[in-house]
Parts: sequence; C-alpha cells; structure tokens
Amino acid sequence: MSDPALARKRLVERVLADGGDLPLTLLLEHAVPVAALRELARELGLTPKGGFRLAKAPAKVLAALFAEQRDAEVLDKVLQLLLPAAGAPAAAPAAEADGGAAAGAAKPDPLLALRDAEIARLRAELDRAREAQNRAHERDTDLQRQLDAANDELARRRAEAAQPKVQAPPPLARDAKELQRQIKEVASENEGLREADRALRRQLAFDQTRIRELEAEVTELDALLPKGKRRRKPQPEPAAAAERRFRLPRFLPSFYKSLEGKERKAVERAVQAVLLFCTEGHGYPGLEVKQMGGQDTWSLRASLGLRVYFRHRDDGDVEVLELADREDQHTTLRRLKERG
Repeated sequence: MSDPALARKRLVERVLADGGDLPLTLLLEHAVPVAALRELARELGLTPKGGFRLAKAPAKVLAALFAEQRDAEVLDKVLQLLLPAAGAPAAAPAAEADGGAAAGAAKPDPLLALRDAEIARLRAELDRAREAQNRAHERDTDLQRQLDAANDELARRRAEAAQPKVQAPPPLARDAKELQRQIKEVASENEGLREADRALRRQLAFDQTRIRELEAEVTELDALLPKGKRRRKPQPEPAAAAERRFRLPRFLPSFYKSLEGKERKAVERAVQAVLLFCTEGHGYPGLEVKQMGGQDTWSLRASLGLRVYFRHRDDGDVEVLELADREDQHTTLRRLKERG
C-alpha cells in the first residue's frame, strides 16, 4: 500500500472512530507534505517544540504547532496548504470543460467556513442541552409532586395508626399489621422518590453548567468572526404570557424622599417604568427586572443610570422602596437591608 493510500486509510479510521470529527492536526500531518509545513513555519518564524530543528522537524510536530495558532491570518495560510490540494483534482476537469471561465471566480474564506460550522455544531449542542434541562426540570417537578403526595399519605396513615382502636382485639391486631406494612411501603416509595429527586437535581446542575460553558464558547467564536461576516442573531421568541393581572404599586415614603434633587424627566421615567412593570410583569425585556442577591429586594431599570428598588407583597402587589443611581447600588441595598 502506497503512502498516500495509507494516510487516507488512517484518516478514514480516525473519522469513523470519532463520530465524524477530524482534528486539524491529523489533516496537516497526513494531507500536507512535510516540506510545505517546514516552508510555512520558516515563513511565519515559528519554532517547533521538543528541541527539533526546523529542517529536521517531523510532520507530526509541525502539525501540532500550526494547530495551536489562534491568529486569523496564520490560520488562513495554514488552511491554504489543505484546500488547494483538496480542491485541485475536482477543479481541473471543470476548468478544462469551461475553458478556464471559472478561474477568476472568488474563493470562499475557508477559515470563516470552519468557524461557521463549529458555531453551528455548538449551537445545536446548546439547544440539545437546553431541551434536556427542560425535560429534567419537568421530571423534577413531577417527582416533587409525587413526593409531596406520598408524604401526605404517610402522614395520614401514621395519624390513623396513632389513633386508638375500639374494635375487638383480633381484628385490631390484623389492621395494625396491615397498616404497618402499608406504612413501610409508603416510606420505601418515599425514599425512592427522594433519591430520584437528588439525581435529577445533580443532572440539572450539570446541564446548567454545560449550557453556560457552551454559551461562553459560542460568544468567543462569534467574537472571532469579522463584523461583516457575522450572522444576525435570531429574534428571541416571545415568552409565554404570564398572568395578566395588574400589580398595584404602593409608593412608600422612602420612595418620595429619594425623589428629592432628581430631575423631572428622571422622575417621569421612573414612574413609567413602575407602571410598565405592573402591567407587563417580570418578562418585559427593557426593564431588566432581577432580584438582588441574599435579599427579597428587586430592581428594575428606569433609564441607563437609574434603578427603581421594590419588594413583592403577599397579596401580589408591590412596594416601591426607592429610586437611586446605578453606581450607588451597593450603598442603597445596604441601607434597605438595615431598614428591614
């Protein structure tokens, strides 16, 4: 078997073993002549690792060196070693048939094509992880509901077992034994549900961590793309409509006190933001409603530099606490926490 045939066979085996993935290192090692790799390394001023001289460095060392590069221009030159060699056999017959008409056609950017493919793969994996998280959350909710029902049943049966029986001794003994057996069954089922709940919570935490990692990786890859090549982000789907009840705002004296010294325009924006929250709820994107850590205090965005702080009441309404600058958030939260 010739060397090119052996190299192709190894690449095919690696693709089949890794589920269709093929690292750039293996492509450079088996598909590009070592002389071309050495020439490009000399042109870029790269030094191979492992104590090898450039003139004696093997293809495996040079391929690993090029695969570590993160500069777009360097990667473009590296990929040019692969794409002309991969596209030349198929392009030659077409060029002869067309009389060289396609010689001046523009070539797609290989680096952007690879990045788009990687971003698409990561986004697909991110969608799958989100679907798995949603399913895990539904299972967790269902198990929690079953667990609550089992706890209620166990409490009811224990209460029944604790009540004195006025029946004759023989039937009472049989009923007590049957009740004890049922209590043991419910307790065993309860423990199984608790274990399943713990497993689902661990899976949910893992899915959330994986989603954050994938989102960070997609953000990094998007940042590497030139601005002119970036795809427009799809418009988010509208969230499911929550309850459409109106939350009555209760402006506390501390809120009116915080208005002192504020411009009328800022006060108008704050009141409009509060009323918009009372009608649209937490999901309205422009308000950026979020809960402050470790407190029952929430904030919403009145303008670029202003935040309105409020608390939820037990009856569903809200208490508007204060209007403050975004830079003074830590001071405001500490004051609200001390105030109780």
